Amino acid sequence: MKKIRLVILIVLCVLPAGTVSFGSSRPAEVSDLHEIAFVKAGAAVEVSVLISGEFGNDVFRLTKPERLVFDISPIDTISAAPRTEIQWGGILRVRTGKFNTEVARLVFDLETAAVNYRINRTDAGLKITFWKEVADALLPDERTEIPPAHKPSEAKAEAKPEPEAEVKPAALPGKDKKGFFVQVGGGVGTFLKSTATFDRLFPLYGEQGERTETYKLKLNTPSFLSVGGYFKALDVPVKLGLGIEYWNFKSDGAFEFAVPHPFLPDSPRTLTLTGQFRNYFTSVSVFGLFQVFSNGRLTMFAGPEIGYAFGKYKFLDTVEFDDQPPFMDDDVTITSITYLEKSISSLWAGVQASFEYSFSRSFSLLLNLRALYLNPEIKELSSTFNLSQAHAQIGFQFNF
Repeated sequence: MKKIRLVILIVLCVLPAGTVSFGSSRPAEVSDLHEIAFVKAGAAVEVSVLISGEFGNDVFRLTKPERLVFDISPIDTISAAPRTEIQWGGILRVRTGKFNTEVARLVFDLETAAVNYRINRTDAGLKITFWKEVADALLPDERTEIPPAHKPSEAKAEAKPEPEAEVKPAALPGKDKKGFFVQVGGGVGTFLKSTATFDRLFPLYGEQGERTETYKLKLNTPSFLSVGGYFKALDVPVKLGLGIEYWNFKSDGAFEFAVPHPFLPDSPRTLTLTGQFRNYFTSVSVFGLFQVFSNGRLTMFAGPEIGYAFGKYKFLDTVEFDDQPPFMDDDVTITSITYLEKSISSLWAGVQASFEYSFSRSFSLLLNLRALYLNPEIKELSSTFNLSQAHAQIGFQFNF
C-alpha cells in the first residue's frame, strides 16, 4: 500500500511541470525580406527595404568596383526581386541574395566612391537615402547607424568572399570603365564631295589645247587599329587614344580633250577617254572623346580628333596624239597615255561619336560614326583635292 501511494505522489508532482512545458511552446515567427522599392527625391534616391520580423544589420563598403553592402539577420526567406535597377543618386542597382541560412545580403552598386548615404529604421524595415552632391555630404560620424538587434553568427563579411548566389552585373557603365583598351575593326566611308574636276592646258600646233579631268571617287573601305585608355576630366570620363587606319578606294576618271587644228585657228577637235584607278592611303590620328551618356550596357562618347593622312593618287600626266588629213574629229587619235602616281599628304580634322555595347568588363562591340575634313593641295593640278569623308565603322574593343 505504501508503494502505491509513493507512485501516485510522484505522478502528481511530474504532471504539472510537463503540462506547463508543452503549453508554453510556440512556433517562431518567420522573418522575410519581401520588397525593395525606391523613390527619386531631387538628386537623391530613397531606397526602402521592407522586412517582416525582428532583424539587425551590418554595413560595410567594398571597392573595385565600388559597393555598399548590408548584411541583415536573421532572415529566413527572401521574396524581393534578386536585382532592382535604380540608376539615380549615384546608385546603379541593388542585388539581393542569401549569404548563409540566417543572413540576407544587399549589395548596392555605386557609380563612384563619392556617394553619400544615410540610414533610417522604420516600422516596415530600413530606409536608405543616397546622393552624390559633395557639398551636402555627411561626415562619417554624422551618419545614422542602426544597432543590430541580432548579430550574424559569422564574422564580418570583409574577410569573406562574395556569396556564389550574388548576381554579378552584366556590364559596366562608362563611368566605371578604367584602364586601357585596344580596338580593331573596319567600315565604309563616303566622300562628301565625290566628284573633282580640273582643267589644264597643253601646247600643240602653236596653240593651247585644253583638257578637262573629272575624277569620281568611290566608297572608301577603311580598317582601323586603336589603343588608348580611360581618364577623367572635371569628373567626366574621357577616352583618349591613338589610331592608325588603312584606306582603300577606287576612282573613275573621265577625260575630255579640245585638240587644236593644225592650221585652222579656233577650230578644236574633241576627244574623250576614261580610266579607273585604285588608291591607297594611311592615316594616323589622336582622339579625345567625352562620355555623353551611359545606360547599363550602352555607353556613348563623342569628341574631336586630328590626324595626318598620306598616300598616292593616280592622275593623268601626258597624252600624245596622231593627226591625219583631212584633220577632222575622226582623224585625230590618242597614241600614248602616261599617268602620274602623285604622293599626297596632309593634316585633317574631324569629330567622332563612338557607341560601346558591353558584353563583359573586358569585351565590347563598337560603332563609330565620324566626319573628317581633308583638302590637300596638289601642285601639279594647281588646285586642292577635297578628300573629306564620313565614316561608319564597326569593330571590337578589348579592355585590360
